[in-house]
Amino acid sequence: MAAIQFRTLRENVVEEIRNKIINQELKPGERIVELDLAEEFKTSRGPIREALRQLEHEGLIVYTRNVGCAVKDIGLEESFEIYLIRANYEILAVKYMGGKVPPETIANMEKVLDKMSRLDGEHYAQVYLFDNELHGELVKMTKLEHLYRLWSELNYGNIVTGYNNVQDKEKVAGRQYKIHKELVDMCRTGDSAGICSVLSKHYMRTIRRLMRELGVPEDDVPFAQDFLL
Repeated sequence: MAAIQFRTLRENVVEEIRNKIINQELKPGERIVELDLAEEFKTSRGPIREALRQLEHEGLIVYTRNVGCAVKDIGLEESFEIYLIRANYEILAVKYMGGKVPPETIANMEKVLDKMSRLDGEHYAQVYLFDNELHGELVKMTKLEHLYRLWSELNYGNIVTGYNNVQDKEKVAGRQYKIHKELVDMCRTGDSAGICSVLSKHYMRTIRRLMRELGVPEDDVPFAQDFLL
């Protein structure tokens, strides 16, 4: 039997607001009104304010003095920059380990894969959380705390880019298992160059798909290049 997880009121509120952002009930650039959320969740403004501070730290919302909080809006160039840095942190982790991914890391990645295999459009909010969880294992295996912290600070970009332009939730959720299984299978080989190549293609595939969905021709964008440096 799975362990029952107990969460604080703040944790529940954070998840609810995060889901609203991912599902675009709160859209990029939209102002967030504490009082409205407090009334909706039938709570005081204290837990709402605490939740917004956490989501600001995660990068999902931005705070402007004398204006308040709004949902983070990320453009194509910022998305590319985030993926570029994030991909190379993971590539650095793989090279640091000489491509030898520990068995416990593989096991943890397989657990996330199992969760991905059961994803559907109804649970779309979990897509990018699982993605962060799986890729995070590659960085955590190094036991380099600063590297993991720097990588984690970019997690919001993966989430925001995903919710910014979702055309088909069912399709996005459905392909997660296949594309991440390719990465996990390569990690089992111990081939450092092979793993880095899959990581680079994995991230580049995402940004190219986003460009197509936005109607941006690759020839018009000077940064449309391979992530692997």
